[in-house]
Amino acid sequence: MNIFYNKKINIIIALFYFLCFHIKQKAYAWKNHSLITEISLKNANIINEKNLVQAESIEDFLYSTSHLIHEVLSNVENWTISRTQKYNFTYPETPVAFKFNATKDDPQILQKFLYAIRINPTIKLNLFLQLLPGDSLGNSDSLLRTDDVIILPILNDVGEYKFIKVSKGQYVNPLQVIATASDEPDYGHDINLFADNIKDYKVNFGFGNQPFGNANFSFSSQAPFHMGFYHESPIVYKLAPYIKQTYAEHRIKLYQELSIMAFKSGHPYWGLRFLGWSLHYIQDLTQPFHNAPIPGYSTTDLIGLNILDKLEGAFCKKNNKMNDAINIITNRHLILEKLVYEELVYARLNNQYQSFIISFLQNQSHDNNYPMVNENYIRDVISKEGSYYTKPTYGSLIFWRVNKDTSAIIRRSFPEDFTNNPKYIFNDSFQALQILDQQTDKTKEKMHENVNTLMANTGSHTRNSVRSIFERSH
Repeated sequence: MNIFYNKKINIIIALFYFLCFHIKQKAYAWKNHSLITEISLKNANIINEKNLVQAESIEDFLYSTSHLIHEVLSNVENWTISRTQKYNFTYPETPVAFKFNATKDDPQILQKFLYAIRINPTIKLNLFLQLLPGDSLGNSDSLLRTDDVIILPILNDVGEYKFIKVSKGQYVNPLQVIATASDEPDYGHDINLFADNIKDYKVNFGFGNQPFGNANFSFSSQAPFHMGFYHESPIVYKLAPYIKQTYAEHRIKLYQELSIMAFKSGHPYWGLRFLGWSLHYIQDLTQPFHNAPIPGYSTTDLIGLNILDKLEGAFCKKNNKMNDAINIITNRHLILEKLVYEELVYARLNNQYQSFIISFLQNQSHDNNYPMVNENYIRDVISKEGSYYTKPTYGSLIFWRVNKDTSAIIRRSFPEDFTNNPKYIFNDSFQALQILDQQTDKTKEKMHENVNTLMANTGSHTRNSVRSIFERSH
């Protein structure tokens, strides 16, 4: 038996399985975007919290702006097609039947809008605010049921949330609106949009079959919209062209343009809410594990792993090497998210706004390290930077003891039982801060240094993006 037979086909299969199973568990870019957005913008002199905005139902917004929406969506569609052609990526155009053509008195205007922007038509667009850790209910506040905000197929896959009901016409804090909205796309917007997904609605949005991830697992179906593999090597693109089917850049452009239109037409509530939606995907791309299909592995590593997998299959009649690597990478991904979340929650609950993670997230002097925001900012600045942290520093994961990529740092910072044991299955009870605190001072320092750097980047990209939209809206 020739175990090296057709190495090209084998690496394609290897990449596919990495993508399918690395995303089989529930995974966020950051566990709660609302925390990141609120802290990034707080005291940044970008949003004046005293200028309250009036909450407006999505139907009222659409009735008022129906004559503007078609042009906005058409321009975004043309922009996306042009971008994908420029970079030889893939974008399935919006079916003609879903082009927005509703009038201001159309009783189906909301459904037509959701079809036109191609998001899950069963999502809940109620008026609400998220109650963040450390906040308490006011005398007039009332909680919403979680299923009034999050769609049923993923209700058991998201964390614990508390949502405050907002009434139509109520004046609300603009920072709370944008912070709440920045977490909202994880509540079901991009769930089950592919032809082979199991769904409770009969709509074919034209995206085809899910390019990667487990099509039968609802939460993984959003992955192609929340990731951006924009900086892989030519050989990887050639061998695995399906990784070009990622749509984060399109979602960002879509919601930014809707936000600008809403602001210019006198609808600040929806201007903020759409802007928050766009921030979600921007912040997703600041998470290293959302920028590469195989974080921490070089192409050479993957070929070697594939050969080991074939050897094991030939001599031991089993193929565990690939699945083992997948489980390890998945655990590291989730450990990073949990650590950031725990640090932010701890700082907020204890009013430690001078803690390192908060200071780095709020560091406005870091904002000027980046060029002005333009149409290339997402791909060439944010995603390129995020991708940098996925590449083994010395060309291979075998140098994990000295590599500076995020995956290697996580491995060095937590016990092997969690970061390099394929039998370990991450669960949300993982006490990231407590476990990290048991490591050596040098180890803790390097892990926190990596997290703080990622937070500085995320805060800057959040503020720079908001400033850009506000400038274009006036």
